Amino acid sequence: MRSRLVIRTLLRRYSFPKEDALKRVRWIAVLAVLSIVAAACGGGGDTTTTAGASGDSAAEFTLFGAPTGVEGDALAGFVDVYNKETGSNITYTGSDDFESQLRIRVDGGDPPAVAFTPQPGSICTWADEGALVSLETMGFDIAQMEADHSKYWMDLGLCADGQHYGVPWFPNFKSIVFYHEPTFTAQGYEIPQTWDDMLALSQQIVDDGMTPWCFGFESGGATGWPGTDWIEDILVRQSGSATYSDWVNHKIPFNDPAVVSAFDTFGQLFLTPGFVLGGAENVAGVAFQDSPGPLFTDPTPGCLMLKQGSFISNMFGDQPDYEAGEESEIKTFAFPSIDGNVGAMGGGDTIIVFDGAAENVQVVKDWISADWGCTLASASGGGIAKYGGHGVAGVERLPGNKDVDPNCYETDAGKAFATSVTAALAANTFVFDASDLMPAVVGQGTFWTAMVDWSRGASSQDVTATVEASWP
Repeated sequence: MRSRLVIRTLLRRYSFPKEDALKRVRWIAVLAVLSIVAAACGGGGDTTTTAGASGDSAAEFTLFGAPTGVEGDALAGFVDVYNKETGSNITYTGSDDFESQLRIRVDGGDPPAVAFTPQPGSICTWADEGALVSLETMGFDIAQMEADHSKYWMDLGLCADGQHYGVPWFPNFKSIVFYHEPTFTAQGYEIPQTWDDMLALSQQIVDDGMTPWCFGFESGGATGWPGTDWIEDILVRQSGSATYSDWVNHKIPFNDPAVVSAFDTFGQLFLTPGFVLGGAENVAGVAFQDSPGPLFTDPTPGCLMLKQGSFISNMFGDQPDYEAGEESEIKTFAFPSIDGNVGAMGGGDTIIVFDGAAENVQVVKDWISADWGCTLASASGGGIAKYGGHGVAGVERLPGNKDVDPNCYETDAGKAFATSVTAALAANTFVFDASDLMPAVVGQGTFWTAMVDWSRGASSQDVTATVEASWP
C-alpha cells in the first residue's frame, strides 16, 4: 500500500507527454523498485514528503527538517510553489528523529545541502566541526538580516570564530493568553494592554465571584516547564533582550537581581489569593494538557484565562466538557507590556547550510524574504501572497521577517500572533525559550524544579540561588 502511494505521489509530481509512453512505463518500473527499497530501509520515525518540479532547475537539493505530517506537507507545498516559480528541483524530507538523523548523515559524509533546526543551541556545534558554511562566506548582509529578523535571533548562530551560521526562518509563539470571550463580553472586560491592567482585571474577576486563572505545571519528568515560560516573558519585558541573552549564556548568574525581580513580578499574579484555580500550591499537580479544561465547564467557566503556547489549542478536544465548535469561544490576546516594553517569546526554526553553492544560497535568501514568508504563512497566503500559499489547509507558519504582512494569515489568531511577532522582530524583542537554550541540567532540570518549589512557597532568592549552584 505504501509503495503504491509513493508511486502515485511521484507520478503526480512529474508529467510526461503522451508520446513518451515508454518513458512513463520505465519510470513506473523505476519508482516501484525505489519505493520498495525505501519501504525496506526506512526508519519508523521518518516521514518524507517530496515537492519537485520537472524541467531545468536553478537549484537542486534536499531540504532536511523536523516537521512531518500536515506540517511537513505544508513545507513540501511551499517548496513546490518555489520550484514552479523558479525552475528549481528541491525536495523536502522531514524526520521525527531529526537531530540524531542529522548527526548520522554528517558523520557518514552525506550531509544535506540545507537543513533547518529547531535547536539553535546546536548550530555552533556543527560550525565548530567545520560542517557549516558561514553567512559571511555566502555573502549575506548581516546588518540587514539583524534588522529584518532581530539581532537576538541572529546572535544565536554567532559562533566562536566570529562568523554567523544560522539563518532565521520561522518562529513559534508562546507570548499569548487564551481567554473565555463570551464571559469577557458579558462582563464588559477589556483586553489588558499592560501588566498592571492584567492584575487589575484579575482582581475584578475575583470581585465578580469568578476565578481568573488556570494553571498546570505537571508534565511527568518535565514538571515545572509551563512556569518557566512566565519568567521568560516577564524578564524580556522588564530587562530587555540583551539581559535575557546574557542570562541564557550565563554572562549574568541565574540569581541576578533581574531574574529575582521576574520571579517576584510573577508572584504578584500567581501568589495573590483567589487568582489561581485550586490555589498556587496545587498547580504542580495539575497536568498542563488538562489546564484548558476549566475554560469549557458549564454553565460558568472554572477560569477565564490561561497562558500557554499556541499548540495548546490542539488539546481542547480532549477536555471532558468540550463540545465541537466550542473552541470558537476561546480567543487569545498578546501577553501585555511591562513598563512600556513588549516582547515575543517562543521557539523557531533556523536554516543551516552545509553546501554553499551559489544557487543554494540564492534559494535561502529568497525563502527568508517577506514575499516568500507570505507564501509559507498559510494555505492561501491570505489571498495577498505574490506567489500564492502553500496549499495545505489549517497550517499556518509565523513570520521570521518583520515585513511579512499579517494579512498573509487566514485566521484571526494567526493574524494576531503574526502582528505580535513582527513587532517584536522589529524591536529586537523576540527571544527563544530560555530553558531550551540553557545547559540541559539547568534548562531541563533545576529550572523546572525551581518553578515547582517556588509554587509551593520557596522564595525567589532561594530557588534562583539553587539553580545558579547547579550551573555546569
